[in-house]
Amino acid sequence: QLLAWMASIPTRPKWCSTTLKITGYPTVQPIQLIWHNGLDVVADLFANPIFTNHMTYDLHVVVDGDEHEYSEYFTAQQAFEIQDQLPKGATIIPIIIASDKMPMMQHTGGLKMHPIFVSIANIQSNVQMRATSHAWQCVSFMPIPKFTDVHADYQTILSQWLFHKCMDIIFTDAKVAAMAGKFMPDPSGHV
Repeated sequence: QLLAWMASIPTRPKWCSTTLKITGYPTVQPIQLIWHNGLDVVADLFANPIFTNHMTYDLHVVVDGDEHEYSEYFTAQQAFEIQDQLPKGATIIPIIIASDKMPMMQHTGGLKMHPIFVSIANIQSNVQMRATSHAWQCVSFMPIPKFTDVHADYQTILSQWLFHKCMDIIFTDAKVAAMAGKFMPDPSGHV
């Protein structure tokens, strides 16, 4: 019985590693993207039982006197416009992405990377903003490459192109789910 329970425990998203090259633009070090499948991370957050009592699934309007109050994403006009395009019974899962540059350990030769963090707007903002709630998950460590023999202006353009290429890799399945929809369990296990 214990083995059956252990087998039923949801698995965490797996780390992947992809080496990228930009033809004609060599780099000092190989461009190594370390990443999770973005859709798996979103599904993991959406199904996390810690957030059972702190999730929003339905759009709502908050009115204070004559004023329309916008506090959570699910009170925004854009949320209503997106929901109107979905089939009956579908729930939007707005993805929030954050990034920052950070130096890696000394043994990497001064390598710098962007950790990319993901959360979902279904988690109430007062919970989401608490560092101890773990409402943000690292989805990727995105490289910040140094291109050799490239003018500084091109360095920036190539880095921006690489950023978008990495985001395409990380969120390929999430983009498909956004277009076609996907069934996923909520924190209570309902699909």
